[in-house]
Amino acid sequence: MKKNVIILTSGLSGSSVLTGLIARGGYWTGDATFRKPDYDTFENRELIELNKGLFREVDYTGNYAFDFSPVALQRIAELFPRIDSGPYRSFLQRCEDHRPWIWKDPRLWLTIRFWKNLLDFDSTAFILLTRDPTQAWISSLLRRQITTYRYARTYEENIHRSLLDFLRDNGLSHLHVEYEDLIENPEAVIGRLNAHLSSTLGVEDLKAIYKAPLFRRPKYSWRSQCKAGLIYLKNYSERLDIVGRSSR
Repeated sequence: MKKNVIILTSGLSGSSVLTGLIARGGYWTGDATFRKPDYDTFENRELIELNKGLFREVDYTGNYAFDFSPVALQRIAELFPRIDSGPYRSFLQRCEDHRPWIWKDPRLWLTIRFWKNLLDFDSTAFILLTRDPTQAWISSLLRRQITTYRYARTYEENIHRSLLDFLRDNGLSHLHVEYEDLIENPEAVIGRLNAHLSSTLGVEDLKAIYKAPLFRRPKYSWRSQCKAGLIYLKNYSERLDIVGRSSR
């Protein structure tokens, strides 16, 4: 029987492409998924709402998409004995009724230490997804999430380190995928995915999800880079890393 899949990553990492690819192998993404105007994120809506509920339980009002909060991380990790786990167990059972399932929600970097109390690790495969830090920063600027490059890179490194600690502390094997490598070298990366998941995905499955050219390293055009630079300069004094730190 195939293992279920959990993708651990930050936001803006290309996780929708990876999740959409894996879902083509018969993995359940939920009764309803969160959609953006131009694409499906393949994020289970109920998982998102439950993760938001964990945020509320610890009064976390920060923005997980740019603020790495060790305090919130610890508080959520310590929640399990203190709250009613019934809704979380019920959700997991619904997922099991549709197995194999796949979870992808960037909030998981904050909440996975709560979910570990309910997960069957023996039937779960983990994928750690990262992205080139410069491309991730440009993507955030284009979405008006203004931070310095140094801050954005440190945020990504902190999440990566935290997730590696989680996997190591629980003795969990994982597959590390870099988004750019998936697009530039799809045959090799999909081969590693198939070995990790016991799946039979192919490049054609990726083409069905990713509409831009494959076999070349994805990067923003000069026009997009210039646009991001202008956004950054115009909004530098109001960047999130100096005005949005209330979550600490």
